[in-house]
Amino acid sequence: MSGMKQDNPVIKTGNTKEFQRHLLEKSLAMRAQAYQAHTKAKLLTQAVMQIENSKKNLQTLNDTLVYEIGVRKQAEEKILHMASHDNLTGLPNRPLFKDRLETAQRLAVRNRGKLAVLFIDLDGFKAVNDNLGHKAGDIVLQEVAKRLRESVRDSDTAARMGGDEFIILLNGIECNGDAGVVAEKILAALKKPILLEGQIAKVGASIGIAIFPDHSHDSEKLISYADCAMYEIKKSGKNAYAFHTSGF
Repeated sequence: MSGMKQDNPVIKTGNTKEFQRHLLEKSLAMRAQAYQAHTKAKLLTQAVMQIENSKKNLQTLNDTLVYEIGVRKQAEEKILHMASHDNLTGLPNRPLFKDRLETAQRLAVRNRGKLAVLFIDLDGFKAVNDNLGHKAGDIVLQEVAKRLRESVRDSDTAARMGGDEFIILLNGIECNGDAGVVAEKILAALKKPILLEGQIAKVGASIGIAIFPDHSHDSEKLISYADCAMYEIKKSGKNAYAFHTSGF
């Protein structure tokens, strides 16, 4: 106590009221400091929570945007696929086939290579439609598309032209005989019976072949020449293949 009396000027004067006022002021100041510290801590905690909430909201927004972009991209890809593929068989359609043919031609020119176009028309398909119905006909077309895909390489293209007509692009063949080998493989695959609901459907194929660059450098002419060769086979007995000749 004696130390306090010596250090505190208020106690030295012996003024009790002054001493009490001094203690009160000091107490109030300490409380104010404590309140300010508590307030600052509370505000800091709130600020941190707001930042964390903002980060969570931003992450949620980002996740939503990523999802919506993904959905839109899938929708665009689906629309693009529908525009370039046959709805029934899933095969490329004529515009996509022509685009791939022209791309393959440019590559073949650079590499001094060859390619083949095989135009395919089903034999006996009308009888399937007439006797078994259009639903059965659709199943047959789907099975034919499957067998065509299995008969060619991944680097080749099997497409549907429409109706019961299909077309094949063979890339990078070594010689014309390679196209004949594939045509024979396709004929053998399509001759196998197609099992339907308790019934069996049988179809065959007539195939015309045109070779780039032997027969033409023009994509439309290649398709047309293969088509003409196919019709010659159809007139002469069906279920076979023939190469384009100048006589067709």
